[in-house]
Amino acid sequence: MNAKNFVKSMVTVEEISRTYDSDPGHNEQVTALALEFFDSLSSLHGYGKNERRLLEIASRMHDIGWSQTVVRQHQKLSRDMILESDIPGLDEDDKLICALVAQYHTKSLPDALKHSRFAALSQNKRNLVEWLSAILRVADALDSSHLGLVRKLRVEIDRKALIVHITPNGECRNEIRRAHRKEDLLVKKSERSVVYLCS
Repeated sequence: MNAKNFVKSMVTVEEISRTYDSDPGHNEQVTALALEFFDSLSSLHGYGKNERRLLEIASRMHDIGWSQTVVRQHQKLSRDMILESDIPGLDEDDKLICALVAQYHTKSLPDALKHSRFAALSQNKRNLVEWLSAILRVADALDSSHLGLVRKLRVEIDRKALIVHITPNGECRNEIRRAHRKEDLLVKKSERSVVYLCS
């Protein structure tokens, strides 16, 4: 996806988000944290601008399913709403990647034996979905209160751990606790444990 197509995509994505996302502050916070994670981990995942753009789209739309439910499974509704949306500049594979990343931001992990849409992707695209989902899961957890308590973050990579340096905007112990519960895919993809430090 080139820059011009991305701009077209984001105009539509922003319109959809404004229409269906009841908490735009959380949306913006999670998107910002996810992109900071992506940039900090570039030496591990090896992805570039196009993949970053897909993460941004998925992050912007990850909670739109709440507009259709007041109970669980909003992540699957977000997936379906993305798949049903006409988003200029996205081909069908890219749209499916965004939809799956939104689906996997909480609850179940990508599993080719259980999830036919994920299984239909090539191995390279499955790997991308796993990486982007791993990032979005932790970014979402770090705003679990929806209060913007993590102002920004930076990830230091060493041989055994990802050290997430958090600049807090208040008490964020609950966010860190939630991040630990949702870091399993990031641990798997990075082959490192995750340590959170507030500064």
